[in-house]
Amino acid sequence: MLNVILEFETSTFLFFVTVCFVAGFIKGIIGFGMPMIILGASAAISLPSLGLAVLLLPTLVTNIYQVSLFGRTELIASVKEFKFFLLSCLLGLFVGAKLFVVANLNSLVGGIGLVVLVLSFVQLIKIKGPERNNSMRLSSIFGVITGLLGGGTGIWGPTTVLYLTSIATPKQHQILVQGLTFAFSSVFLLIAHLYTGIFNHKTGLLSAFMILPAMIGMLFGVGVQKYLNQEKFRLITLISLCVGGIYLMFRSLYLF
Repeated sequence: MLNVILEFETSTFLFFVTVCFVAGFIKGIIGFGMPMIILGASAAISLPSLGLAVLLLPTLVTNIYQVSLFGRTELIASVKEFKFFLLSCLLGLFVGAKLFVVANLNSLVGGIGLVVLVLSFVQLIKIKGPERNNSMRLSSIFGVITGLLGGGTGIWGPTTVLYLTSIATPKQHQILVQGLTFAFSSVFLLIAHLYTGIFNHKTGLLSAFMILPAMIGMLFGVGVQKYLNQEKFRLITLISLCVGGIYLMFRSLYLF
């Protein structure tokens, strides 16, 4: 096992340790952002495929932990309430995973980034839009888009959080649903990229090592998140979404 890890340069290993800690810390505060941070940083050093492989296990474990912070009753109620979103997300994820390998995703990623930026900015400056609820149609549309984006790029946070924010989901419920969505997505994304070959023996061991710094960062972040009220949480979430939208548009210019 150690021999496999030593095949990576020390600078690369330490880079991912640092990035996963920071990503875990941010996720602990707002409940999302880990794939975006890890992929953004890895793309900056021209290692997007390795970054995608690395994030798979830390993302899965931190999402399971995020869900474990809530009771069984809350979990079951959330699954029932958001079942159409979850199912359509998983369907889109498998299609998206194939697109990662065979298609040019620039237009999709850039377009979604623009939508996320505009809609989150509108909410940030408190322009009142039409009231929305968790309808089957709306949740299915957002679920498919989230799945396509998640499977194709490893990033499913912005569209999920945008949807939950747009239907005024309370802070604790939002964190639970985010963790639930991301946990399901992480499992199926891992399976999908075992099939594509992006996650293999070598990259899988590196990903396993990154669980520790990601979890340490998340524990610190969760401690900070407890001091945020609903309005502060909403503000930080929307600002993060604006940054995420800009990142997706920028990334679409240099995608893989």
